[in-house]
Amino acid sequence: MSDGDRRSAERKVGWARLWARAKQIVTTDPTGSDEDDQVVDEEAARVLAVQAGKLKGGLAKVAQLAAYDPGATLGGRSGATQAARTVLGGLWDKAPAMSAAAIGKVVEEDLGKPPQVLFAHWDPMSLAAASIGQVHAATLHDGTEVVVKVQYPGVADALRADLDDAGFVRRLAGSNIGHSLELDALRALGEAVRGELDYRAEAAAQDRFTAAWAGHRVLRFPRTVHELSSARVLTMTRARGKTMVDVAASGSPALRRRAAGAIYEFAWGSPLVHRLLNADPNPGNFLVDPGSGEGDATVWCLDFGCSLELPEAVRDADREIWWGLLDDDSEKAAERFRMGLARSGVLLRTDRLATDAHRAWERALMRPLATHDFHWTPAYARELAETTGRVLHAGGVGLPARLLLLWRQRLGAAAVIGMLDAHAPFRTLLLELIGTGRKALR
Repeated sequence: MSDGDRRSAERKVGWARLWARAKQIVTTDPTGSDEDDQVVDEEAARVLAVQAGKLKGGLAKVAQLAAYDPGATLGGRSGATQAARTVLGGLWDKAPAMSAAAIGKVVEEDLGKPPQVLFAHWDPMSLAAASIGQVHAATLHDGTEVVVKVQYPGVADALRADLDDAGFVRRLAGSNIGHSLELDALRALGEAVRGELDYRAEAAAQDRFTAAWAGHRVLRFPRTVHELSSARVLTMTRARGKTMVDVAASGSPALRRRAAGAIYEFAWGSPLVHRLLNADPNPGNFLVDPGSGEGDATVWCLDFGCSLELPEAVRDADREIWWGLLDDDSEKAAERFRMGLARSGVLLRTDRLATDAHRAWERALMRPLATHDFHWTPAYARELAETTGRVLHAGGVGLPARLLLLWRQRLGAAAVIGMLDAHAPFRTLLLELIGTGRKALR
């Protein structure tokens, strides 16, 4: 896909929005109602889903993000409708697949033999398809069930072309923070997304996360089969479970609570404890296995293409922010939180600390940690994203390149947790992960 192909696809989305609105003006109330706006929203989403499914790459990533980004706009309003999100949510793992022959050719080129020879069983029908690759079920010769992620032929050049466009990379950052980013932060995001094209790097990242969370009561990770993996092919043991969409729609409160808590531990604990960051936390990257009972439920974490290790200094400074938010002494907590912001490089201007935008952001960050049983709703996820966007726009805080992916991940994970609409002890979980940061008196 060329840059011209993507721009043409984006124009089609824009024309779909305009055409849907024009039909409303002719046939209904020309002032436009909320219901009319929803129709426009959904029509734009349908066209975007079709174009992203055809072209893959960066456009598909933008569409995936819009499906859960609280600030995404499709119909000219702030926040896409649930119906529009549902349309785009299919791109998390149900994008149109490429032919079995094209995928088989990639496997043979990289591993030396066709998949029908390499595996005891190979399913030519894709199990899932996303932005840069699709997944096939297979069985090893020893009987182990695996999945094989295969990169679309030609998608590497298409994605690199997308990422050369700074305006397009802003959209990949998310609607609430993209417009506030400096060029060095955009370059860091572009490089991280380019890294998704190397499945060997993804395999190494998956191994690091697996080792870091070994023995956790809920979190699970696939095992990499390195001898059947390459730059464009990644073979791993198969994870089974319900999608986030299914759990959000029909899971019991207890199951949603357990899943929400585990995803919070993964999203906050990986960087704060293990210095690991999976910067692409879309809902398609988690599966929930209910097990024999809700107390046995496990959460599978998938897709580590956009991952990195944080320097110790970044991790340590970031901890100060969260220790401040956890401090029971309100005066000391505020000081400690703001000192953490300054140490991490997020705080740009101390004279903005008293602004409404900054105080609203602090309150939003604090809310899950102010109680031992917080109800994390879609509205809260939206509040966190919107207050973050406003405080960045106001100029009081900023996201330097080394921190962009970290905060992008948190806002994305917050939206995923919000989908579950669950109560969970987020404060207790964070305290278990990082403690209070205060040295015990001897």
